[in-house]
Amino acid sequence: MNIRSYAGKVFVVESNKSAIRDENLNPLKYAAGDNIPSGKAVGDLKIIPQRTEINVTDVRPDNDRHVYVFARPAGDNANSFGWTAAMNLVGSFANETCGFAPSSWQREPEGNNKTVVDAKSFLREGPPAFASTGNLIPQKSFVMVTDTSDDKQNVKVSKLEIVGGEMVVGNELGWTRAGNLRDGCSDIYFSNDWANEKGPNACWEHGKFIGQKLLVNIVGFGAELEQVTFDSLEPYLALKNAAADEANLQISINSAFRTFPRQAELFALFKAHKGNKAAPAGGSNHQHGQAFDLNTGHNVFNGSDKIYEWLKKNAPKHGFVRAVSNESWHWEYRPAQAAQLAPGHFMLPGINDD
Repeated sequence: MNIRSYAGKVFVVESNKSAIRDENLNPLKYAAGDNIPSGKAVGDLKIIPQRTEINVTDVRPDNDRHVYVFARPAGDNANSFGWTAAMNLVGSFANETCGFAPSSWQREPEGNNKTVVDAKSFLREGPPAFASTGNLIPQKSFVMVTDTSDDKQNVKVSKLEIVGGEMVVGNELGWTRAGNLRDGCSDIYFSNDWANEKGPNACWEHGKFIGQKLLVNIVGFGAELEQVTFDSLEPYLALKNAAADEANLQISINSAFRTFPRQAELFALFKAHKGNKAAPAGGSNHQHGQAFDLNTGHNVFNGSDKIYEWLKKNAPKHGFVRAVSNESWHWEYRPAQAAQLAPGHFMLPGINDD
């Protein structure tokens, strides 16, 4: 999948106050000597006209996570407008994916390109036994997965090299455990940040560190930058696409993954009576990588909230369930548990609304 979903798309400017901004996100003004449009004067803000069609070539957030896009005239990369707020666009750029976190890659994950992370990545014979041959794939090797066992526990791999930024598949190596590999080709898996249990990719559940996960930047409700885990991205997109296709409903994210420092910050604000209720760092449902606060009404249970009513009937089919009492907006991607729910049920056992 294209992890920068905006590439090649055409967006439309909705606001009539779509200011053009510089690299520091400061609004630009017309100066003497500029080609000033009719009706504008020196000192006026530079504006992208309403209903202009644009391409987006880059995305960045400000310090408050508000998303800005670099806008160019659609089909004309020779000229550029500059940065403008994603809120100025039709749909506010919601659900556009904007790259991985971390962002440093020899080659980004594309499905089957992997990095060997286990120091004891034994090569194995083929099915059915997958017995160890005693030979190892060197740690930090790049490989391409070419086959997967029925139980998903073992994969056949070939040597992979990155030449000029492109992937070159070499000789077949054989079978190995899927758990020996991580998505993409990068040495980030051996960095201090990746090893840090309180780092930017660290996942926690019930106060315990449960490992690191790749994150994807995605634009949420109100054009704020959110993060979801790579393994939950496609299920979420399938959910929101189904809502759009089946019921013309636009699902978006209010909050998803939170880093350990971010959760600590929210908890400190809560304790100081300056923020909403928040769990201590390590104890939030938003730190295990499966939680999504969606744009349902605020605990509207009378049937009038169309998004919530659709989720009740359809979310479990996509692996999503209600997982927190008294929070209609909080859904989690838990496909195994969703599959065990009785028909018509959408809450995990023990979840209720007082």
